[in-house]
Formats: sequence, structure tokens, C-alpha cells
Amino acid sequence: MAKKKDFFVCISCGSEFSKWFGKCPACDEWDSIAEAEKSQRGLKSKKPEAVPLSTVEEKDLKRIETGLSEFNIVCGGGVVPGSVILIGGEPGIGKSTLAVQIAGNFNTLYVSGEESLIQIRRRADRIGVDIGKIDILTCTDVDEIIDIFASPDSMKEEQRCLIIDSIQTVYLSEIPGIKGSVSQIRESSSRLASMAKRTNTPVIIIGHITKDGTIAGPKLLEHIVDTVLYFEGDFLKDFRILRTFKNRYGSVNEVGLFRMTGSGLKEVKDKNKVFLNSFSSSTAGNAVSAALEGSRTILFEVQSLVTFTGFSNPRRMSDGFDLNRLILLIAVLEKHAGLKLGSFDVFINVSGGFRINETSADLAVAMAIASSLKDKAVPERTGMIGEISLSGEIRPVSQCSRRILEFKNSGFDRILLSEGDKREAEVSGFEGEIIAVKNISEAIDIIY
Repeated sequence: MAKKKDFFVCISCGSEFSKWFGKCPACDEWDSIAEAEKSQRGLKSKKPEAVPLSTVEEKDLKRIETGLSEFNIVCGGGVVPGSVILIGGEPGIGKSTLAVQIAGNFNTLYVSGEESLIQIRRRADRIGVDIGKIDILTCTDVDEIIDIFASPDSMKEEQRCLIIDSIQTVYLSEIPGIKGSVSQIRESSSRLASMAKRTNTPVIIIGHITKDGTIAGPKLLEHIVDTVLYFEGDFLKDFRILRTFKNRYGSVNEVGLFRMTGSGLKEVKDKNKVFLNSFSSSTAGNAVSAALEGSRTILFEVQSLVTFTGFSNPRRMSDGFDLNRLILLIAVLEKHAGLKLGSFDVFINVSGGFRINETSADLAVAMAIASSLKDKAVPERTGMIGEISLSGEIRPVSQCSRRILEFKNSGFDRILLSEGDKREAEVSGFEGEIIAVKNISEAIDIIY
């Protein structure tokens, strides 16, 4: 008879060992190694067999509409049956509100380990969802949740959904460690993901972020789920952005726009009103550019403030734009455009809480800095697209025609871009003035 092997797990980092240690070799935590049951390792019930790829039937993914078009967009067109979706974000940002609104469009089992039944009922009444489609469960044992959800009498119709709010509050009794520990979160998520694939029903998991900014504690949770969505926004503002970080069934560059109101989250249809505050304003230091977010083209306003400083080291600060990229652009402006910024503080802000993740906004940022320094406004209804190289050249950007089309639909009269994009701009149907420039010095001379 084979000798039984012991199995130990670190409740701090989730590492597995064949023997006990006083100090975890992986994370250096003391007294964090605990013995675990062998059953949790998921012993194989039968030997797997390889099958020819040609015998696998091709079936279209029939996505389920959630009733929120913005949420459908970030999921790739809807929720795929059997998929596991993780929604992360700071506490109080609106994750539970979003989950309740989604639940009202399914036959949903809503599992809450943080709020009472009356709290969820009050939120549902305030939002105005169909409470007849929602069953509430306050149990936090994952095995019991799966048994209840998978039972034949749990749901009357085929279209159903399971929502876990939140993953830090559920646990497995045979796993060592407290709720929210690495081992509990990992094993609980794996068990829920297996149930989702077996029953072909979607599972939505809510996860809070930790102090270091990771979603639901360990990063390995992102590899277990199919889709990772991050809910972000400023608590002082009404707007919320739902951004995709991982999606096995769609694009990872999509964003959903919402406005937080007293009656729940409202979808923002005119996205340019959020990130573009009166593009016709004649205020110095403002410039407008276009960014691609998946299937969307978003116009945003770059705001710059350049002020004289009495300190030897001028400050460079940015909100919504990479700080290192800003320092690089300032150096290019000093070297190739003749702007003396060594004795000036430079502040950059992207309006509406939008964050720029591409270099197509370089030209707009540089022109906004020049505008603030010279105290001369950029001409009204002027859009800017272009990447700036270290030599000061304006380089083409990807999918320029999509950006130009958005400028056209928003009423812009003039576009400043690189000579490499001039031909694409001319055939795009833009009826306004197209200004092609070679370098940043030429762009500043033309505008000012």
C-alpha cells in the first residue's frame, strides 16, 4: 500500500510544499505553513485523451445581452455562457451597483458576503431593477453555493447567472487560511470557474483592490478567469470608466462609460462630452487629440499650465498622461523647438479623468505646452494627431482615418498631423483644412 504523502500550503502566498517549514521559503512569512487535505489538489477521475482537432465542432458563441450596452461592449458584445468575469475596483466605486443592475436582466443567484438582505433590497428598489429575477444568498461557503446554484430547483429558466460579491468573503472549509487569503481566493475562484464551464452558465466575481493596486489580492486570479474588467473613476466626479484588461472572447482595449446617479449607473452615449470640454474654447494651454479605445474613437482635451518657478528644479506633473513621456517631450521642445522651459513648472491634465496610453497624443501635449508658455490659444476647432520622435519629427499614427472621421463628426474645421498621414486624411472625406508638418518646430510656427 502506497504511503500517504503530506501536503502543505502557505496561507500567505499560496505556495505548496511537501514538508512543513517554520518560515515560508517563497514569501519569508513565519508560521504561515499549514497542512492541507489531499482532496483539494483535484485528483483526476479518468485519464485524459487527445482528440483530432478536425473532429471538434465549430459553434458560434451565443452571447447574452445584459441590458447595459456599455457593459456588453467591454465584454466583446455580451456575456458568453460559461465564462467567468472578474470586476475589480476600489471599495465604493460602484461595483455592487453595477452587479445588481446586471442581475436584474438574468435569472440570477446573487451571493453577498458583505451586505445584508435589506441593504441589497434597498439598492435594487432605488435602481429600479426587476427584483423578481434575483435570488439572494448570504452563504459564504463555496461548496454550498455551488450545490445551491447547480440544483434543479434553483432556477426555473435556462438563462441564469451567478454573481459573487465579493471573492474575498467566500471560503472553502478544507483550505487552510482565513477568508481573503491567497490560498482561499485561488482555490475558491478555481472551483467557481470549473462550475461555470460544467454548467455553461456565466459567473461574475467582484474583487476589491489591495493597497498595492492588484485586483482581488493575488495576480494569479487574473489567469483563472476569462475576463478582467476594472472599474475606475474619481470619487469627486460622477463619471465611471469600465476598462477591459483581459478578455478571451473579445478585445482588451474596450472601455465603457457610465455616470453615477442616485438611481444607479447611467450609460453615457455622447462620450465626447465627458472628455472634451468645449473644444471651441479660446483659452491658452488647451489642445484636442483623438485616442482609440477598442472599437471606439474618443476625443479628449489636453490642458497645460506653464508657470515660472523660483526653485532650481522645476516641477513636472501630469494627470492622465505618462510622466516620463512628458519629460521626454519637454526635452524635445527645448532642443528642437527653442522653447526655454528650464525655469518653468509644467503641469499637464487630461480632462474628464481620461488616461492616455498611446503616443498619438504627443503633438497635442507639446502644442498645449507651447500655447501656455506663449499665452496664445490654439485656433478654435483644431484637432491634432501625431507622435513626436526624439529628433523632433512628427511621425504617423495607426488608424489615422478613424481619428479623422471622429473629428469630422464632431465639427472640427482643421487637423494638424504628420506628412505621412496626409494622404490618408485626404481620402477620408474630411472637408476642413488639413495641415501636414514635418517637425514640431514647423507645427509651432504654423499655429502661432
